[in-house]
Amino acid sequence: MAVTKSNLSRLVQEVRQTWIPQPKIPLIEWLPDNIKLPSEDSDNAGYYRNDYVPYFWGVMHALDSPISWMVVMQKAAQIGWTVLLATDICKVAATDPARILMLFPKDEKGRLFMDEKLVPIIEGSPAVNRVIDVTTSRKGGSRSTRKKFPGGEVRTIGSNSISNVKSTTARRGYVEEPDDTNKDVGDQGDSIRHLRERLKRMRNKKLIIGGTPAVADLSQVEHYTKLGTMRVLPVTCHDCGESHVLDWENVSWLEKEGGTPHPIFGLHQPETAVYSCPECGSAWDDYRRQANILQTCKTAREKGDDFAGWEKTQCGEDFEPDEIEPIETFMELSELYVCIPGTGLADVVRDFLEAEHEAKSGDESARIVFQNNKLGRPYQYAASRLLDHEKLQEAAEDYPELSCPAGGLLVTVGIDVQHDRLAISIRAFGRNEESWQLFWGEIDGDTADKRDDCWAALDKLVFQSFKHERFGEIRAAAVSIDSGDGGTSNAVYHWVRTRDKKYRGVLVMAIKGDSNDFGTKEIFNQPRQVDFNNPKRRTKADRFGVKVYIVGTHKAKDLIAKRLLGTSAYMHSCKHVRQDYWEQVTAEVKAPSKKNKGRETWQPRPGRPNEGTDTEVYALHAAHAMGMHKYNEKKWSTLESRLGQRTLFSEPQQIPEQPKQPKPTAKNPRRPSQPAGSLLDS
Repeated sequence: MAVTKSNLSRLVQEVRQTWIPQPKIPLIEWLPDNIKLPSEDSDNAGYYRNDYVPYFWGVMHALDSPISWMVVMQKAAQIGWTVLLATDICKVAATDPARILMLFPKDEKGRLFMDEKLVPIIEGSPAVNRVIDVTTSRKGGSRSTRKKFPGGEVRTIGSNSISNVKSTTARRGYVEEPDDTNKDVGDQGDSIRHLRERLKRMRNKKLIIGGTPAVADLSQVEHYTKLGTMRVLPVTCHDCGESHVLDWENVSWLEKEGGTPHPIFGLHQPETAVYSCPECGSAWDDYRRQANILQTCKTAREKGDDFAGWEKTQCGEDFEPDEIEPIETFMELSELYVCIPGTGLADVVRDFLEAEHEAKSGDESARIVFQNNKLGRPYQYAASRLLDHEKLQEAAEDYPELSCPAGGLLVTVGIDVQHDRLAISIRAFGRNEESWQLFWGEIDGDTADKRDDCWAALDKLVFQSFKHERFGEIRAAAVSIDSGDGGTSNAVYHWVRTRDKKYRGVLVMAIKGDSNDFGTKEIFNQPRQVDFNNPKRRTKADRFGVKVYIVGTHKAKDLIAKRLLGTSAYMHSCKHVRQDYWEQVTAEVKAPSKKNKGRETWQPRPGRPNEGTDTEVYALHAAHAMGMHKYNEKKWSTLESRLGQRTLFSEPQQIPEQPKQPKPTAKNPRRPSQPAGSLLDS
């Protein structure tokens, strides 16, 4: 092509647009001039219309803001959020290039976003098309999950692979549908936290999280929303001038007085649905509802409110009011706010009536979907409302830590092993399985190193004599320690084997939870018998000379939950233990599992450590290993008598009752030697 003056001018202009920093134009102003929505993606194809999404104006400001490093949106489905993310990526690429990472639940979700959302918008928007390479040419560096542009790239990654999540650093990160992302990717932790680490060292970083919430107290998007400002959007009534957050309770519709009922809707008439102002009763049809939302946002912006009417309800659980880097979070964005032409309340009412019809037949799933996807709220299961850490802390009793109250007759210890610390619960059990907390805390150290000082400190804590209100002193009878982490199991096995020899009066057990346990496995189970005639079947624990006990964790957690509520044998707690105990012991919620349909499992709440729960499970396991749950009054009295005699005559500690081992067979003639019988057998 001959170089002409016009060609040269055009080339210079393209280079200028590509390489020279663009002026800082707010997203709300940039979109209508630069983004065209394709017809296959929307009924409203053409240049982006801000008036169709006034509820996003304040969010757009947060996306632009250099002050807030995180933006979170807890929302209903199908309100235009994914399109907004795609357009924000386009603006970053065109005006402020950076590497962008997008985290999806699975790789395939990322590919669909590229193919169905981002690429069609890029191809139809000239201002962006000349910047972002949408081909999959290897020469250009682009792929189906990666699009290059001068100064940066956008890459989608799945939360199901640790290698994906632990990718290179980025300045901007997006999380789509956080409640579906992997919470323990590769047994190395939450995928969202891994993404946060990728942004940690970058200046002007921005993390955007958005999605529909699932189960209350387990929802990731709910958790991150509570970290920030928790903004809501009150809408002003055109009649009375009062404002309120739109609520499903204010939607009503008519019912027919007679006639043939609809098989799903009965006599209800969804097409008559209106929204009523709770202040004056003014009825809003779809036109008036949408007009009120648009006018509310416009009026707020005209008055200088960059958040376009979104009001702050708190400053965040982890932030002070004057925090330099606030987290901007938005919530209560239900389908009642949708202003896109063609949408209306009648469709929402139909979905509600259908969900209620199915719920009457015993299927609650549609009701859950309505709560999540239509109202943008997490579904509250009954079990989620029960355990309140503040009430439990208020009920804690005033007795000395590491001191056993009068009713305690059998002391057990539960130990959870993390890479950098040991978490310990010490509990005393008595008649009717009533129990008293003696200790909760942690010992820091390198737990993978069997010579680390943390193990000696654990000895000093666990194998000491505890003061007893009636008998002078009492010692631990059994200890259960977690050996499930492959990185620390060698050190745990060494500790168990050597302490089992050193402290012959204490039953010291290496334990593991059963990943396939859904409440069918008993809390205490006999360990697997070693096949000494078949060396190939020997495990690492066998080589260390250690038996591993499998814990029925679900039954244990069910029982602990009942006892914390006082509906079963009561669990007392000591007000002088470390103050995070009550949050940790209530850190899990029993709710339907996404991985195992139809089953309810105990699941950790986002951002809440649960070592307090685990250690209580292990202490209970140790008590069941001693047969405590089968003790009758005669055994409790005998144990009580022995404790009294030990105090009076300073007798050495007796060897407690040990679990019975399986009988030898012809195939397995050998079995580990057993300690002497129980102190209760005399």
